[in-house]
Amino acid sequence: MSTRLPSVRAPATCAASAAPRRAASARTASTSTSASSRRVDRLTSRVGRESWVVSGRGARSAVTRAAGDGPDDPVSDASSRATVTDTKPNGRAGVEKDDESTTSVSEETKVDLLQEFKNGVMFGETMRKRFTEARIDDKGLPIADALVVTTVPVFVATCVLALGVPRPSWLVPAPWIPKWRSLPFLAPALSHGAKLSCAWIPGALAAKAYEREAYDGSVKEAVGRTVKAGCFAIGILILATQIQLNVEFAARGAPPPQLGDSPETDLVLNGVASELIADAAFEAVGLIAWRIIRCTTDIPPDEDQWF
Repeated sequence: MSTRLPSVRAPATCAASAAPRRAASARTASTSTSASSRRVDRLTSRVGRESWVVSGRGARSAVTRAAGDGPDDPVSDASSRATVTDTKPNGRAGVEKDDESTTSVSEETKVDLLQEFKNGVMFGETMRKRFTEARIDDKGLPIADALVVTTVPVFVATCVLALGVPRPSWLVPAPWIPKWRSLPFLAPALSHGAKLSCAWIPGALAAKAYEREAYDGSVKEAVGRTVKAGCFAIGILILATQIQLNVEFAARGAPPPQLGDSPETDLVLNGVASELIADAAFEAVGLIAWRIIRCTTDIPPDEDQWF
């Protein structure tokens, strides 16, 4: 009888001890499940935050770094693959949009170049008509301008000779004129004035300085057109001076002059530049004063305009 009691109690004891073990294993399983779920939620939230900040390749690299925290977790691997799959089309779309924008910009550039070429052709036609189809409302104004331009060098020559300052290169006495006081210096002054008037007339045509609005309107408009014509005339004068210097140096067997070639060449170029600046300044003063007087004075129109 005593031998049977332990055998009867043994199953009950095993069953009683097995119940706590199952409860412990259940708690352990639930704890691991909750920990893994919290880990998945933390990984998902982290991937969500990084996907808002980065895009394209940056998003793929962020997801790869996030997935690297748990290489043994299949849920994290699946979520990372899904995120990578979702971010790839967006990156490609961005690249395609960039290509399309680049193509559109290049097309717009081509259209702008063609339009600029057309505008240049139209401007050339307009400038050509200013010379070939010029409108001169006052037929005596070009002659008056030429007289004013020619008078300025004569006035400058008179002041230079009276003050005894160094004379410009163009003020050389003519040997064929009788040497009576300053009469030999009159011819070179008139010749220099004629050269300047030949540069002024095209400038006045280019600036439309012979139209009625340029001399019979406001003083501001008269001065503005005079300045524009003077700038064009100065350009012509500079070009003519360069051609003249090249011809003179070529006659001596020398190359075209440039600053720094020699002290003599620098002296010649500096003297020519000084004379150009002086001519431009004196002619500007004379012509602007004449155009202001012409604009503020009531001068009767030509005879054919009376009818």
